[in-house]
Amino acid sequence: MTQWLSVSCLLYIILNFSLPGCASLQIRDNIFSSPGEEYTVHIPEKGWEPVKTSDADMVLWNKQYNAMIALISSDRKSKEFSLEMLNKQLFIGMRDKEILVKEPVVVGNQKAIHTILASKIDDYTLKIDSYVIEKDNKIYDLVYWAPLDLFNYAQRDFENMVETFKYNRL
Repeated sequence: MTQWLSVSCLLYIILNFSLPGCASLQIRDNIFSSPGEEYTVHIPEKGWEPVKTSDADMVLWNKQYNAMIALISSDRKSKEFSLEMLNKQLFIGMRDKEILVKEPVVVGNQKAIHTILASKIDDYTLKIDSYVIEKDNKIYDLVYWAPLDLFNYAQRDFENMVETFKYNRL
């Protein structure tokens, strides 16, 4: 079975149990190194603060735009789930989903699915930009979300991060 977190579950955990700060994150010169140093990614310089959580490799919060970025890696226990199915699992628990973009892409020289959608969680309408990447026996979810009316203001920061996503071991 594959371990995963849906965006709605991660939102609940972060908003209810997380504290601002960057306790054990490996960030040097705005480059984040994942636990185990499997990958690196450049993080935005202005407006983003690390948030402590044990359920993601890294979470960033932008107070001005009420936006978040999460980088999540998990072991893939079984090959029975396709990349498409893993992408769908990311959005479990959301209502009124409207898929705006869904396309195969390459991130860090690996196959990925890029999705942008609008959805409701509780009484909030969010817009979400995500990449689900499969490499060897790992799944990597790169996710950005913000309120619908504020989404475009910080999306470029997320896209810039995705462009710098690099595996340390190929």
